[in-house]
Amino acid sequence: MDGFRFDLASPLARELHEVDRLGAFFDIIHQDPVISQVKLIAEPWDLGEGGYQVGNFPVLWAEWNANYRDTIRKF
Repeated sequence: MDGFRFDLASPLARELHEVDRLGAFFDIIHQDPVISQVKLIAEPWDLGEGGYQVGNFPVLWAEWNANYRDTIRKF
């Protein structure tokens, strides 16, 4: 395995009502000696306020969105 996909990643990084790109979740992930060296893929939405976070994840993160997922499934 060379990476992790975080399903509904926005709630993992939520601080009160917003996703915090500099929050504790990202600090922990980026400091881990193993996880910080693999591909990190975020599904960038949740149902909460401001939950759709496409383009707002920090450096080193890729994003998986519904359009991409649906295209891959059709292929």
